[in-house]
Amino acid sequence: MNEKLEELLPFYALGAVTDDERAQVEAYVAANSDAKARLEELMQTAAVLPFEAAPVQPSEGLKRKLMGRVEADAHARFAVPPQTRAVNWSRFLELLRPRAGNWAPQAIMILSLIIVIVASVWGLSLRNQVTSLQSELISLRQELALQREVIARVSSPNSRTFAISGTEHQPTAYGQLIADSETGSAVLLISDLAQLEPGNIYEFWLIKGDVPIAAGLFNVDGEGNAILQVSRSVTPGLYDVIGVSIEPQGGSVQPTGDIVMLGTVE
Repeated sequence: MNEKLEELLPFYALGAVTDDERAQVEAYVAANSDAKARLEELMQTAAVLPFEAAPVQPSEGLKRKLMGRVEADAHARFAVPPQTRAVNWSRFLELLRPRAGNWAPQAIMILSLIIVIVASVWGLSLRNQVTSLQSELISLRQELALQREVIARVSSPNSRTFAISGTEHQPTAYGQLIADSETGSAVLLISDLAQLEPGNIYEFWLIKGDVPIAAGLFNVDGEGNAILQVSRSVTPGLYDVIGVSIEPQGGSVQPTGDIVMLGTVE
């Protein structure tokens, strides 16, 4: 057994390997039927994880709203009194008015002004695009890290899975807590939770008897899905119940809102 290539199997199933690593894995499983079976099982597991993060392009309405704010801010910052503005405009027109035998300076001034305006607009557009791409890159890196953690937990021989279901507040919600019984590392997979109003957030709880322990905050995507790296160690016998509640932004020290999901960790 090639331990290096065995470690790549979960990432191959997720599609998170380089071309060179992909070729090594495919050659390895082609010559090893046991490894091929393990890879097929991992790929089946990865295929049913409903947690894909598709990049979202801003709508035209959002773009127009952003540009409106930029223009309003510029107007507020650089506005001058009406009288001064009228005098300055008259002087500007006077400078642009061609004089006999002296049209070249005015033409050069107008051309320079056009170039400055076009360059400014183009620079603002590029800046907005760069900011948007940087945000998308950070989001994708975080999503990839979480998906790798899920694959690591699923493929661990010490992993244990506990179901969590929606309550009467959100009966269609469902999910799984996947924990490594040896290390206590755990991830929570959630599906079909409703998106919350601004100012609220979901909080995950580990409960022993009547004592709830906060274990992480999360929001869901447009499909109601979420992946949470649990902030507390989860080992056998340490807790009895798991739950999700709706809390104010920033979380609470104990549940204060509706309990929307519950499950046991027996």
